[in-house]
Amino acid sequence: MPPTQLLRIAFLCGFACLALPAASQSASQPALAAEPSLFAIEIRVGAKWDHTKPPQEQAYFREHSANLRRMREAGILVMGARYSDKGLVVVSVASAADAKAQMDPDPAIAAGTFTYEVHPFGVFYGGELKVRPRR
Repeated sequence: MPPTQLLRIAFLCGFACLALPAASQSASQPALAAEPSLFAIEIRVGAKWDHTKPPQEQAYFREHSANLRRMREAGILVMGARYSDKGLVVVSVASAADAKAQMDPDPAIAAGTFTYEVHPFGVFYGGELKVRPRR
């Protein structure tokens, strides 16, 4: 075999040896999860809301509260509040689809006691909540 061909083979083998560790390293590293984003979930009364009953007597109200508690304990729920005749929950998840995945199994949502909409929540002026949450 001519020396130039041997040199070419050696060069290609050396290049392949350098490329293999980088390729195997990227293949073995798990994909990074998307950074959490904030989403506002506006909750309204649904078609099955009974206007003759207070909120705590509505169908699946306790289960709804349990779902919000689960989200808080999982570190997903940033805050929850009521204003006017609506509820507002701010969650930290990767996507709007993830926010919906937290709300869709909620028994009060599934039963039609509540409906909800998910909106991106972009903080433009940071602050600090200094109120004590009501329980």
